[in-house]
Amino acid sequence: MTPETSPEFTHAATKRPTITDVARAAGVSIAVVSYALNGRPGVSAATRDRVLRIADEHGWRPNAAARSLRTSSRTVGLALVRGDSAATHPSYFVDLLSGIQDALAASGLALALQLVDDHESAAALYKSWWAERRFDAVLVTDVQTEDPRIKTLRALRIPAVALCHPRAARGLACVWVDEEEAYRRVGDYLVNLGHTRVGTVTGPANLDMSVRRSAALREAVEDRGASMILAPSLASHEAGAGATRRLLIDAEPPSAIVFDTDLWAVTALDVARRLRKDVPWDLSIVSANDSAACRLTTPSVTTLPHPAVALGAAAATAVLDLLDGAQDIQRMLPVGPLTVRGTTAPFGR
Repeated sequence: MTPETSPEFTHAATKRPTITDVARAAGVSIAVVSYALNGRPGVSAATRDRVLRIADEHGWRPNAAARSLRTSSRTVGLALVRGDSAATHPSYFVDLLSGIQDALAASGLALALQLVDDHESAAALYKSWWAERRFDAVLVTDVQTEDPRIKTLRALRIPAVALCHPRAARGLACVWVDEEEAYRRVGDYLVNLGHTRVGTVTGPANLDMSVRRSAALREAVEDRGASMILAPSLASHEAGAGATRRLLIDAEPPSAIVFDTDLWAVTALDVARRLRKDVPWDLSIVSANDSAACRLTTPSVTTLPHPAVALGAAAATAVLDLLDGAQDIQRMLPVGPLTVRGTTAPFGR
């Protein structure tokens, strides 16, 4: 006797079938049926097909009111932490959100943003949202090397896409930019210009993106016989300016500095002027992302063209694929060629 012809299901078929009846007929739990019927991850393709077939054969239809409560959100959640990239990379973050929103809107999903004080608060908010079924999935930006949000999302099996390297995502779906390759290119470029002491002003020392960037830059310059000075900074305009000044008044200052943000790179022009450093002849400057500010300053800033819009679109597409049942989502985006402008020049020649 198959589950579909069991007495329990035959009895249930005399009235409107329920999700419990479908679960009993399919020989699986109610949770598995719910996941299969709502297209959520965590169910194999074969099980999903069997559940859908049984539900269709026996005339199961969702309760309209209950389904409305479960699925009315059609929303992807993003908790923004004060002081993260939304504040320190405004042009980058607007481009990122544009890419996310355009891709989600095309599939009928909305992006919900909420500002919180710290990463622990963001983790608690995701937990609360999930318990209340306020969203279909979440996005995680500005991922730390040991991130409480990642731990919470993994523990609760919340559908999530992290914008970081797989090492920091720790098993979550993720999309990331090939920061290492890009920063190695920057290091090679600066050493080829004759710079033997290269500095970098990065975000907080526990930010995964900054860790990967600085490690790649160090590898590139030290492999060529040069040295690197690391200056981690708090995520603020003033902190970036202070880190730049400390590098330039050092007994052995760098002749080139690479900045994590366009605002820090533009601010460095003023810091250098106040210290009577002539850019680019005394000091070369490179920004890790481009913006109108980098193009409009004098001299204009040499930049890496960070693919923020493409990263946002890739993150949104990963969310959609995750909700369709895809697993092991890991996608990397390349960084385009360095845009050389007026803040870099040969040194000591």
